[in-house]
Amino acid sequence: MNYKKMLMNVLLMLLLTVFAGSVNAGPIANRMIARHMIKKTAIVMGIAYKQVREHKVYTGDLARAVGHQRFAKLLFHKGEYLRAMHQTRWARHLAVKAIIANNGREPAQAALSAEEQSLTAKGPSEEQLTRELTASMPSEPMKDEALINGKLDADIE
Repeated sequence: MNYKKMLMNVLLMLLLTVFAGSVNAGPIANRMIARHMIKKTAIVMGIAYKQVREHKVYTGDLARAVGHQRFAKLLFHKGEYLRAMHQTRWARHLAVKAIIANNGREPAQAALSAEEQSLTAKGPSEEQLTRELTASMPSEPMKDEALINGKLDADIE
């Protein structure tokens, strides 16, 4: 009888340990996904930067993309991974628009993975993301010309 009680206690402790571990895995997984998304967006933004420098079609999309990407990095460093994912997703969208406006094609890195898409599918609207950026970082440049000779600062360390 004691053997059965002890076995049940061990199994219960194992179950609780596994459950507690899976609860804590969420933020860690979101951190990794957010980091990966920010890095992919930085690659797309680098391509957009080269296209805009070469073809000089200034739509403002590159500058807005940089602002959203910088804000995504800030949110990431604050531990707000889901919000960072939404901001970097929008930055990537804007960077693609800048590429296309400058006679380029959408790069393969711009595609969202199934995981990225499912995590950000029910995100805030474009207007909400822009309001959030403007409220938190009002000094971000909104003209492409202001960025062309500067540094993008789009990647995460």
